Amino acid sequence: MRPIPFLTPRLPDPSSVAHDYEEIFAAGIFTNGGPFEGRFAMELSRWIRNDVAVAVTASATVGIQLACKALFRADRPFVLVASFTAAAVPLAVVWSGYEPVVIDIEPDSWQPDVRMAERFLEKEGNDVAGILLTNTFGTANASIETWEALAHRFGIALVVDSAPGFASRYPSGESLGGRGDCEVFSFHATKTVAIGEGGAVASRDHNVIREINRLKNFGFDDERRSVDIGLNGKLAELGSAIGLRQLEMLEDRLARRREVLRWYISSLEPLGCEFQAGLMLAAPPFLSVALQTGSQRDRVGAALKRAEIGWRAYYNPPIHRQPSFAGVREAGALTITEDVSERIISLPLDDLLSPDDVTRVASVVGQVVDE
Repeated sequence: MRPIPFLTPRLPDPSSVAHDYEEIFAAGIFTNGGPFEGRFAMELSRWIRNDVAVAVTASATVGIQLACKALFRADRPFVLVASFTAAAVPLAVVWSGYEPVVIDIEPDSWQPDVRMAERFLEKEGNDVAGILLTNTFGTANASIETWEALAHRFGIALVVDSAPGFASRYPSGESLGGRGDCEVFSFHATKTVAIGEGGAVASRDHNVIREINRLKNFGFDDERRSVDIGLNGKLAELGSAIGLRQLEMLEDRLARRREVLRWYISSLEPLGCEFQAGLMLAAPPFLSVALQTGSQRDRVGAALKRAEIGWRAYYNPPIHRQPSFAGVREAGALTITEDVSERIISLPLDDLLSPDDVTRVASVVGQVVDE
């Protein structure tokens, strides 16, 4: 049987991108806010709707750094962020000059624990520069309004990291991208909307996006004077062109991926696998489920490897167990994070997976679960 890789980047047909490259070459504009970048930002905005403006960036990590610079208070040290997330998230906080304070997650949604954040703010809110809220695995946080009210109550910004979540939806039906003070997306090669490297910052506050666009170009003003501490966070024209092509195919790809999700749920739910609440509103690049125990997860992983089926364990270890974050401040006991990170397993979720492929994955899982 053929191997099933964990991730298979799906990019546009090379012939269409070659046509775009010819147009870029003829114009002689390869970066620095060219026409493809402008069109890509406009199409992202149109997809999100809700009168959202968008700044495209070199990566989601850069997007978070720019958002930290534009929105978080410079006179305070701490940023609240979940421990159950990718290392890139708190790393961007550290590179921005802040100290992450990690919080736990909720058991069913795997989303950051808003009550723990509230308790920390009530005790040490005067030292908190902002909240970096992760939409875990790109699935929308159903408590987004509670988080927005919390940030407003303490007079701090709420930056929402929705990196793998472009085209996911909140329970209201609203697309991700218009909540908090801004939302950040990734278009890395592993994401559902893949361009290689790239990201975007979206906000209902168009002034925030103007500031992001200024900061991503070295903090230049209209006279090309560096008037603030910016960086080079621009997205090249070719990446923007690939992004435009990806958006043309996105509706069909989402329909196929959600069909694969349904196959997985019907196959794995009877085995006792736990799924993230809100999953069917998401557009995740892979499927994460929780098994019954950590030892069961390890045995399933070994069996998948023998069957040449790719897998990962996101996010294991969580941030507070990563060597680069040794001694990170914890806002409280990270009990749920510890539990879920030990049991989590992430499985392939590709547009082109067939029912037989999903059955094959589920069969390997089932053989271990039934031992």
